[in-house]
Amino acid sequence: MEKVLIVGGGAGGLILANSLDLDQYDVTVVDKEAEHYYQPWYLYVAFKGSKRKISRPISKLLKPGIRFVRDTIKEIDLDNKKAYGSYEVIYPYDHIIVATGTSPDPNVIPGLSQIYNQVGDFHSNLQNSRKLWNSVKNFKGGNIVFGMASPVCKCPPSPIEGVLLLEEYLNKKGLRSKTKITYFTPYPRAYPAEPMNRIVEPMLKERGIEVMPFFDLDMVDTENRKIKSIEGDELNYDLPIIIPPCKGTKIKFRQDVKDEDGFIKADKYTMRIKGYDDAYAVGDVNNLPTSKTGVTAHLEAKVVANLIQGIYDKFTGRINCPFDMGYGKATFVIADYENPVVEYPPSRTKHFMKMSMARIYWLTLKGYMDPVFDFYFEFTNPRKLNEKYNKTNPPKASSQPQ
Repeated sequence: MEKVLIVGGGAGGLILANSLDLDQYDVTVVDKEAEHYYQPWYLYVAFKGSKRKISRPISKLLKPGIRFVRDTIKEIDLDNKKAYGSYEVIYPYDHIIVATGTSPDPNVIPGLSQIYNQVGDFHSNLQNSRKLWNSVKNFKGGNIVFGMASPVCKCPPSPIEGVLLLEEYLNKKGLRSKTKITYFTPYPRAYPAEPMNRIVEPMLKERGIEVMPFFDLDMVDTENRKIKSIEGDELNYDLPIIIPPCKGTKIKFRQDVKDEDGFIKADKYTMRIKGYDDAYAVGDVNNLPTSKTGVTAHLEAKVVANLIQGIYDKFTGRINCPFDMGYGKATFVIADYENPVVEYPPSRTKHFMKMSMARIYWLTLKGYMDPVFDFYFEFTNPRKLNEKYNKTNPPKASSQPQ
């Protein structure tokens, strides 16, 4: 029986493990943590103070017969098919999938780690999301500077989601007139993909949120409460909310398979690590030219499961990012390698769909919702939606982040 080693118990790792035929494969999942968290809900912890339980033991989310080991994989030797954990534990394998996600690294920008530790964030973990909620609810007015420290971000809609939910909260608390909100981004527009930006920028303007494009964060001057860009711009703050740069895996590889930011170089259709037929990188940890989101990891995992089992398949680059726009409305960022992002109008129905996902998520990990998702992904085919919604702007291939 062939051994499949999955490093990472996130959405991609769990979905992949649960998609394999356990009569033919000996499957082991290794993760340094015992709990799996529904990370999209960090947004609602940080800006609504949600106390919903959003974690479950990884071992309970795997089908019977799949082995779970709590350990930290420190090194992988792809040539000799071995992974090395703590205390000199060696994991031999026939197929390996690295699905360790991405993690924030505030230390690469001077002053950012101090802000990160004091204010919190909503991209790293539950504790930091709660810390950010405390920062938000104790805010009484002044300048809020909200933005991205790097173009690489987990879940591209999430920065805009955060600033829109923040504005909604301040409005409901009667603090909006006492607050100036500035949103900064390294991109030339508020949202990187132009079709979605045509929805986002008018919304930000309507809500009085100032946008500062081409703002590449250089440093945070905590003593004078200023955020400075490489271009020489400065923003004064009373409350800074900054999404730290995200980096790839810290696992050491004996082969040259990572880029300068730690993301694993993989084929964009098969997720195979470059140069290896039996090794894959799934989800946020790879360097594919598509969004780092849970849905992307889900679809990549399904493709890899098929490939391991000898079934022809390829990843289309499909993204389907839920996008909460506040005040009970939402949309989805939908695209693939061949079709640009759809100019998909927000609605209350789409918001209901996003909220529903939080309830069915745990069933999704075990594959119980596969028929529903297969229907949904066909119903929201990017080519068909572009024909319907992007009528005034003919679809063109784009290299912009989605």
